[in-house]
Amino acid sequence: MLLTINGDLNKYYIQTLCMLFCPGAKFSEHDDDSGVSAVFTRTDSGDEVSVTCEFASDGRTASDTKTEKVGGGSVWLGADNDSDPRVKASKLAAGKAALKAGEELFGIVPSWGVLTGIRPAKMASALLTAHAEDGTRLHTPAAVRSMLVNDFSLNPRKAALAVDIAKNEQKIARMARSGKAPTCSIYLSVPFCPSRCAYCSFVSYTSKRLLSLIPEYLERLISDLKATLDYIRTRGFRVMTVYIGGGTPTTLDPGQLERLLAALSDGLDVTKLGEFTLEGGRPDTITAEKLAIARQYGVTRTSINPQTMSDPILRGIGRRHTVADFYRAYDLAKASGIGIINTDLIAGLPGDDFEGFSRSVDKIIALDPENITIHTFCVKKSAEILKVDTEIYHRSADETVKGVDYSQVRLKNAGYAPYYIYRQKNTVGNLENVGFSKKGTEGLYNVLMMEELHPIFAVGAGAVTKLVKTDKDGKKHIKRIFEPKYPYEYLASDASEAMASVFAESDEFFGF
Repeated sequence: MLLTINGDLNKYYIQTLCMLFCPGAKFSEHDDDSGVSAVFTRTDSGDEVSVTCEFASDGRTASDTKTEKVGGGSVWLGADNDSDPRVKASKLAAGKAALKAGEELFGIVPSWGVLTGIRPAKMASALLTAHAEDGTRLHTPAAVRSMLVNDFSLNPRKAALAVDIAKNEQKIARMARSGKAPTCSIYLSVPFCPSRCAYCSFVSYTSKRLLSLIPEYLERLISDLKATLDYIRTRGFRVMTVYIGGGTPTTLDPGQLERLLAALSDGLDVTKLGEFTLEGGRPDTITAEKLAIARQYGVTRTSINPQTMSDPILRGIGRRHTVADFYRAYDLAKASGIGIINTDLIAGLPGDDFEGFSRSVDKIIALDPENITIHTFCVKKSAEILKVDTEIYHRSADETVKGVDYSQVRLKNAGYAPYYIYRQKNTVGNLENVGFSKKGTEGLYNVLMMEELHPIFAVGAGAVTKLVKTDKDGKKHIKRIFEPKYPYEYLASDASEAMASVFAESDEFFGF
């Protein structure tokens, strides 16, 4: 896409607006042969900011201009929340102009309105908890829904979803603040899988050569875990949740899994955790022995993820398991005594349609798991599927939109409530990923991490430690510390130096 920006506008936000209508777009300021262009122009006049958006595609054009008052009634809650009010006004004007011009030219009405890089539940939560100087709450849930629809152009169903999730997240936030000791979570990265899904962009490794690194990787991971547990203990944190993810942690053999879980239980009283998750994910890695070990060492939550209940679609996306394998693994997990089981489905997979996806939803609900997460198909630029299907970004989203709407209604009617949400670029239909749960079985770590409610100490290749604190004025501060991305880089780094650096940065951040 040929993109021209005139005036002071946030380039990244403008690009994300364009991608609402042209998923997977690559941007150029000079030469482009896609046949699609966009021009955004900002003009300021007194206490008003105007932005004009003009889209062009295959000889057709559409444009619109929107004007916002600086410091007006709408608040823009995003990464630049404390920046110049003119920045907020310019983003809102640009978003509204793009929505109108994009609808006219492309026939697309983004259900999340002008919200692109903002977590909608975070915005809804901030509005719900806003208070006047006298302590009275400024907005009712109904008022927040109305603001999201009228000020930010959300579809009413999405506005209601964001508010419902925000209310559920606030309960978990109160748990994180309870007690005298500050809370934190631990994330352990096991970035290995038995095979690579065609749509995957995670740092996960499947070749025999890379899988051969597992024994050495496990030694380093356990060493870094022990150092991290010592740091957490000496700094007075209380561990609220542990999440072992990847990749697929159950790629480890039973002996390797037991070594990792034993190291964790040696340095932490897992019986006092609010949640302990072992991500299973791939049914072809699940055995009764591994689940028994997990249960023995205190795991309280696991995932068995089919993604779809269609064997042909599973083959098409590179999943080396069948629907029958999923049922086998799910039955084993139920029999293991692990209390909470999550299952993932993905709407909009290549080859799937509304009827197929709705059947998958119905079959999963019939199993009655505690958690069900509905993802929307998302293609990252590094995904293998783009090598064989370059037109995948241009598929119609109509069937996926119907499928996601169906899943949310069916889950609500079956007694599940939405408790967390996140969105990604390049999802089919600009849709969302939502976790649903039965009452009292919410995935705590997901909310704590996504909404940045407390520190996450992360260990392993590709892991990101997220330090969080709130100052006396109520302003939240966040710092991210990145581990080496690839296992061989992680193993090549000096363990003592790496951990010392993480702990020094943490001490400086928290003022220890």
